[in-house]
Amino acid sequence: MTARTHSRSPARAIRSRIGGIVRGVRRRRFERRLAAPKLLRTFAEHNPDAFFIEIGANDGDQHDHLRRFILSRSWSGVMVEPVPYIFERLRRNYAGLDRIRFENAAIGERDGRAPFYYLVDAPPEERAQLPDWYDGTGSFSKDVVLGHARHMPDIADRLVCEEVPALTFDSLCRKHGVGRLDLIVIDTEGYDYELIRHIDLDRWRPQLLVYEHYHLAAGDRRACRELVRDHGFLILEEGFDTFCLGDRADARLKDFFTRLRPAVAGVSVHDELP
Repeated sequence: MTARTHSRSPARAIRSRIGGIVRGVRRRRFERRLAAPKLLRTFAEHNPDAFFIEIGANDGDQHDHLRRFILSRSWSGVMVEPVPYIFERLRRNYAGLDRIRFENAAIGERDGRAPFYYLVDAPPEERAQLPDWYDGTGSFSKDVVLGHARHMPDIADRLVCEEVPALTFDSLCRKHGVGRLDLIVIDTEGYDYELIRHIDLDRWRPQLLVYEHYHLAAGDRRACRELVRDHGFLILEEGFDTFCLGDRADARLKDFFTRLRPAVAGVSVHDELP
């Protein structure tokens, strides 16, 4: 008796490869429809030397809005990430780029230290089996992190709670000598509204503010939109994120923004709950 193997036939291998190509083409077509990349590309054209602060930068690569512009433009800024092992990847990903500064801290209501929840680092052989958002779930809220349990049943076993350095937004800016601020990007797994509430938008007047609304409760999501609108921002929601254009932006950029239409509606984690 000959042993059976699990190798695919040439025909199946070809069909699989064609299927992957088709899915890739569809994904690229969809991505070309998205408003977010168009907005950021146009913002970059009008601001080749932009200064930014990114809070919740992760490793500065996966699912990151800014990397292509940081590498292709003369942008400078501060990237903030509280989780130690992710922070080390962030520094490696921008090694030698002296335009970028790094802060291994959480941004909150006060300076000091604060408990922060995240998932333990996974060995390389396990990475391929984990969701690509695995190490992007760090939060001040334990419940927000554990809220991913329906996608990862053993998440509670992976949970780490650690006190990390904490800074207010103003302390962060003082520490890094920030004077002009063109762009703020916030991705803090449900803390975005609280953080924006403690940023003096009248003082800093960023041209563009991007935050993740996905984990916000409906009331906080609505209140956050109203808050930034009251400070003179135009607003567009797409997918997980809200994009806010300030009154300091160039008139041509404002005109472009008002003509943008999202490819998908804004979504919330609460839409997924039973």
